[in-house]
Amino acid sequence: AAFAALSDETERVTKAVETAIEARSKAQSALDLVRGDADVAKLVAQQRTLEIQMQEGSLRYLEDRFAHMLAERAIRRYRDTHRGGMLVATEAAFRTLTNGAYSSLATQAEGQSEALVAIQSAGGSSKQAKEMSKGTKFQLYLALRAAAYEQVAAGGTILPFFCDDIFETFDESRTTAACGLLRKIGQTGQAIYLTHHKHVVDIAQKLCGGDVRVHELVV
Repeated sequence: AAFAALSDETERVTKAVETAIEARSKAQSALDLVRGDADVAKLVAQQRTLEIQMQEGSLRYLEDRFAHMLAERAIRRYRDTHRGGMLVATEAAFRTLTNGAYSSLATQAEGQSEALVAIQSAGGSSKQAKEMSKGTKFQLYLALRAAAYEQVAAGGTILPFFCDDIFETFDESRTTAACGLLRKIGQTGQAIYLTHHKHVVDIAQKLCGGDVRVHELVV
């Protein structure tokens, strides 16, 4: 009985020894991959170097990002302070055409380009051209054309200024303002307006008097 018991114990111990040997071999293989303290120190140094590089990279990104933001703000401030004559003239014409409903114009970054933005007098809210009514869009278009004409005329090139029923969506007060703008253009060159609306002719004659000449075309 003792012999049988020892035989069973021997088999169990043998398996345990084999398992231990296998575990020792694996441990030895893992230990062999680390060749002493120098390799451990090297890995720790590499880890620390990567951490430092990550910190420096993050700081550089933040510095560049803040610099970019500050540059954009500086450009906007410079643009607002040193706006070109074209924008100033457009702003003045648009303010006249809208009877003061819009106080100023500005530009707004939109992707790689810029969009023209109109600032409303009441409340100071802003609108892009695509957000305006059809009539206000026409007034902005006329203001841009008038400003461009002013810039060209200032350079010594005097050409006729043509418009074709652009007042059709204007109310009476804004039509009067637009006729006044054309009268001003006519003092420099020649403003020609085509219309089939009699009330526009009446407003122009009332405002401009002898400065306007009406030609009736029969088709």
